[in-house]
Amino acid sequence: MAKLEFKMAKGGVFVADIFADKVPQTWKLVTAFLPKTMKAYNARWSGRETHTPLALPTKPPRENQTCQVGIGDVIYGYEYPDGREYTGFEAIGWFYAAETVRDWRGYFPINHIGRVQPQFWPLIEEVGVRVWKEGGEDCTIRVIE
Repeated sequence: MAKLEFKMAKGGVFVADIFADKVPQTWKLVTAFLPKTMKAYNARWSGRETHTPLALPTKPPRENQTCQVGIGDVIYGYEYPDGREYTGFEAIGWFYAAETVRDWRGYFPINHIGRVQPQFWPLIEEVGVRVWKEGGEDCTIRVIE
């Protein structure tokens, strides 16, 4: 199974299983971009989410989209220019609680690309709270298979 590893600069490594069969084009474009170290931030619009902004050279299509996520869900979010005011937002994110994905304009459909393995859920909550309180932290994301 395809996997992503997330390594936080201030401590903590967690792994997510990727739904490569449900998001084949997203997975192909993300894997070509990684590994990368990017700043992780907390996304307060969507609640308990940590994300790393990125800029893929080629944008994937809408795949396996939802606005409802649970603890451990990993997403690729891109603000497709059709249908809303375009700001250029793009990120890989993970949730440390069940949430509705949204921004100041309302629901924000995302590509649901995977899930952090359950044994790491306490860690992603710890990391999420730390990132929220401290304003950001470097995160290295790489593909492991």
